[in-house]
Amino acid sequence: MTNPLFRLLSAVVFAAAAGTSTLAPATSVATNYSDLWAKQDEPGWGLNISQQADVMFATLFIYDKGELPAWYSVTLTYQSIGPNGVMTYAGDLYRTTGPALGQPYNPALLRYQLVGRLSLDFGDAAHAQLRYTIDGVVVAKPVGRLNFAAQSLLGRYIGATSDVTYDCKDPARNGIVTTDPGPFTITQQGADTVLKFPTCTITGKYTQQGQIGEVDGIYECTNYAVGEIRFSAMQAEKGGIVGTYTGRDKSCYFRGNIGGMRELK
Repeated sequence: MTNPLFRLLSAVVFAAAAGTSTLAPATSVATNYSDLWAKQDEPGWGLNISQQADVMFATLFIYDKGELPAWYSVTLTYQSIGPNGVMTYAGDLYRTTGPALGQPYNPALLRYQLVGRLSLDFGDAAHAQLRYTIDGVVVAKPVGRLNFAAQSLLGRYIGATSDVTYDCKDPARNGIVTTDPGPFTITQQGADTVLKFPTCTITGKYTQQGQIGEVDGIYECTNYAVGEIRFSAMQAEKGGIVGTYTGRDKSCYFRGNIGGMRELK
């Protein structure tokens, strides 16, 4: 949001306790796609994704040629990013068999059979094109994060937004970084979700997308700046909230991040 910084947030230093494990150096920051994915109008099958760093382990539960339930597993790794920003992950798909139900676990009975390949093209954080091949049968379907319980963003937080301008009408304004730090709230006012920061207020519509959500609306700031804004991949948990956003005013586009610790009562 292209507004000046009105006040500085006091620096908060987090001390990390020493432990026996070692933190791996970060090479890149990937979108977290962990969730239950499905085609909303085709209940009964889906894809569970669990992600660590930029590697995903997924289980595909579907029905086989005999209409019996079947499940498969795949480890998905990053493949490429398209010119339109589509992120592609893919891996080999396996059918697994093992010890019978109710019997003692015997690792000697565990068998992996390579049956094909699975790929996901993520158009954004909440939608993807699923493609897989099993025993020569090719399937392609659009999938999205599945909603099965209400996920709320509402609360009181201490944090900030930070964004940078691009594609400005005046090229000299490209690359301007703006931060709006301090306490902020997310409330529901009628049909609107309202995000109130120290210098800017956003009013918009909230859409849940599985574990995450987006708010599409307008912003108004104390310096009279106004424009359109969309918060995406917003995820709130016990400790706080994170997400990203994009927007524009009359002269510039901007993109940024939001993060905050949840205030303790």
